[in-house]
Amino acid sequence: MENVVCAEPSTMPVCYDFLETQEVQYVRDFNKVGGRADIVALTIGKDAAIGKPLNDTERRFYETAAQNLPRPLHEFIPQYRGVVFIHDGKIRRTDKEGAPKEKKKDACYLVLEDITFKFSRPSILDLKMGTRQYSDTMNSDKIARKKQRTLETTSHTMGLRLAAVKSYNCNESNGFYKLHKLEGRALNQRGIYDAFRQYFTDGLNSQYQVIRQFLSKIRTLIELTQKVHLRLYCCSLLLVYESDSSLPAKTDIRIIDFAEFQKEGEDGKTYDEPDAGFLLGLRTLAGILESMLEKRPHTNSINAG
Repeated sequence: MENVVCAEPSTMPVCYDFLETQEVQYVRDFNKVGGRADIVALTIGKDAAIGKPLNDTERRFYETAAQNLPRPLHEFIPQYRGVVFIHDGKIRRTDKEGAPKEKKKDACYLVLEDITFKFSRPSILDLKMGTRQYSDTMNSDKIARKKQRTLETTSHTMGLRLAAVKSYNCNESNGFYKLHKLEGRALNQRGIYDAFRQYFTDGLNSQYQVIRQFLSKIRTLIELTQKVHLRLYCCSLLLVYESDSSLPAKTDIRIIDFAEFQKEGEDGKTYDEPDAGFLLGLRTLAGILESMLEKRPHTNSINAG
C-alpha cells in the first residue's frame, strides 16, 4: 500500500482529532454509490476515511464557514480530517494553500470521514438537494446546462432528485436494489416515491423503524438549516441505514459536497435568510417519509418497529 501523511488538521470543532504523523493508507473497497469516480478510500489507523480531490471552495467551507454553523448541525456534516498529498507513493506535506510547492495540485485530497464504515451492511441513498444547482462562479454554459437539468427533473418542483441508491434487497438478482444518477434524473414525483419504497425494504419487510429514525433527524435538520444563512448549491444529502437484521436499527444522514456553497451573493452582501431551495428539498423528504408511515400496513414483523 502507498503511505501518505495527513496535513495538520483544522482546529474547527468538527475536526477529527488525530496525530499529524498518523499513517494513512490506500484501501481498495468502500461503499460508494454515486458522485465522483476519483474519490479514494483511505484508512487512518483503525479508522476509515475518504479522499476527495482538493477543491478550494469545499476546503474553505470546512475550515471557515462550518465553524460558524450551529453546533448541533455539525452532527449532520462529515468530520473533516485535513488534506493529504499523494504522489508516486511518496510522503508529502501540504502548505497552507493545500498544494506542495512545485507539485501538481490535483494530487491533493480533502480527507473526510467515511460514514458508511460503522455499518455492517449499509443501504445508501444519495439525494441532490435544492432548486438551484450552480454557483455564481460557474461559467455561463455550465449554468445554462444546470438550469435546464433542474427544470427537467424533480429538483424544480420537489427541491430534490435521486442521484444514486444501493440497498440490500433479497428479491433483486444480485442482492441489491440499485439506481444511478441518469435513472434518478428521469424519475417523476411518482417514481421518486416508488424509489424510496424500494430503498426502505429488504425484499421481505419494510423498514419502518428506520423511516421513523430518519424522519426525526430530518425534522431536526429542517429546524437547524433555517438558522443557516448560506447557499448550499449543489449539495447532496446522504442517507445510510443498517440492513443487517441481526443488528439494532441504525441510521445516519449527512449533508455533503460543498464545492459550490456561497456565503454571499454577486453583490458581495451576505445572505440574511436560509436557502429556500434546500429547505424545500428537506420538507419534501419529510413529507415522503410521513406518507410512508401513514400508509404503513397493520402487520407485525421484526423490522416494523
